Amino acid sequence: MNDSKKAVEKLEIDKILYFFPIVIILSACVYLGFNLEKANNIINVIFAYITGNFSWFYQFFTFGCLAVCIYLIFGKYGSMRFGDEKPEFSTFSWLSMIFTAALGGSLVLWATIEPFYYVMGPPFGVEAYSYEAYQWATTYPLFHWGFTGNSMYCALGVTFAYMFWVRKKDVNRASTACALVLGDKVTSGWAGKIIDILLIISIVGGIATTLGLSTPLASELIVALFGIPRTLTMDIALIIFWVILISITVYSGLNKGIRIVSNVRMWLIFGILGYIFLVGPKVFMLNNFCEGLGNMMNDFFKMSFYTEPFGNPDFNGFPQWWTIFYWAWWASYASQMGIYFARISKGRTVRSFCLAILTATGLGVWIFFAVFGNYTLHAFINEKLPQLPDILNNAGNAAAVVHVWESLPLPTLVLSAILLLTILATITLLNGSAYTLAMLSTKKLTGEQEPAGWNRISWVLVLGTLALILMAIGGLKAVQTSSVLVSFPMLFIFIIIIAGFFKVTKDDNWGNLNGKTKQNIVAKTDSESANI
Repeated sequence: MNDSKKAVEKLEIDKILYFFPIVIILSACVYLGFNLEKANNIINVIFAYITGNFSWFYQFFTFGCLAVCIYLIFGKYGSMRFGDEKPEFSTFSWLSMIFTAALGGSLVLWATIEPFYYVMGPPFGVEAYSYEAYQWATTYPLFHWGFTGNSMYCALGVTFAYMFWVRKKDVNRASTACALVLGDKVTSGWAGKIIDILLIISIVGGIATTLGLSTPLASELIVALFGIPRTLTMDIALIIFWVILISITVYSGLNKGIRIVSNVRMWLIFGILGYIFLVGPKVFMLNNFCEGLGNMMNDFFKMSFYTEPFGNPDFNGFPQWWTIFYWAWWASYASQMGIYFARISKGRTVRSFCLAILTATGLGVWIFFAVFGNYTLHAFINEKLPQLPDILNNAGNAAAVVHVWESLPLPTLVLSAILLLTILATITLLNGSAYTLAMLSTKKLTGEQEPAGWNRISWVLVLGTLALILMAIGGLKAVQTSSVLVSFPMLFIFIIIIAGFFKVTKDDNWGNLNGKTKQNIVAKTDSESANI
């Protein structure tokens, strides 16, 4: 009985971290849901204000993260290891886990249609559908999905990895990392609660953005395959379907079920990529990717600081609509991804950690754009998709990408495979995110203990509700605003966390220690804990 009581206590929720974010999110959903027309205006005002007034801040922040990563690779910390133990995973498995972390259903959508958006509305005042527009269309996706965005995961992940494996701290919350600078007395009170509430809301906003993109995609695929009319009811049914599937996996063996789903998803990804490459314009894909990569390297700094102050005095143009949105979207995932990468990187050096995150994920995603994106551009140029601009403008990006895939040989097989991939990717996304949110809102989790199943399912419902409201309000602009809004306050918290790494490693003299003397850091932190 005592053991049972103890187990219940360990699974007790943190009422502040559970109820406050849910009340805030659901209140916003109710208000927006009953005021859809007004909500669209609110969304436009919020998006324009944050991206217009703080474009410079997002650009400096993300480039600063990349600069931190470069310093960590080539500076005195590069050869330092996260703990004295041997790596938990083989190098191949470790890189595979990093690579697959970014492979979701929304990536398939963006890899197909994002380059064409840039052909229609290119940056730097370039004329639409011009040769220069096509050049930027193959360049900007590699920039948006490359080193810079991943540098946020990397810079934060180094801090978490140091605390996990060197200082031997159990870090699941942003407030714990902020204590490196602010101190335990500050972060153990209301300041810490506010930091963690912002983190939870940020994760919810980022996931809702992904759901708001992948749910319409799944619906359009169902329409194309079965001829069922697309309605909001279908989107709601999909959310309910995913919740039911996740409920089953939660109560019938989470790890085994999700592992099988992940393996199937990987085979589907490589199968779809291989098929489109084989039946598509292979030489064009390779040449265009090569040129796009060269253009990105040549204009990297130009894109990194582009805010369009003269071409768009209202600051609501290309960099705000695209680049700032992407940096905000990455930021909404940054803490969650940083903790995940840190957890799987025991025994790795700082240099290998940074290089793996910056390259493994980025290079993996670039393969999608090299195949999917270049197929779309080639098909449009050769008049296989003449209606694509009209479909994109009038029916949305989900309908447009389905139109692209229908132009492939054996379209029914392709659409079926991508529908299955979208469903599986959404299941793993929802499950992993709900697990993280449930973990953050649970008071104590020890050992192999998992947060309560009902807690995870409640977060799935919250995520689904917000995604549906965002879709009902106004599609792409609404989901973009979700990421921008929730990520903005997190940037300041991330600066504190990254600064905390350099502060505590300087105090620990970590960058100047050899492998045999690192045990002193653990002894020091144990002493600090005892004195608090």
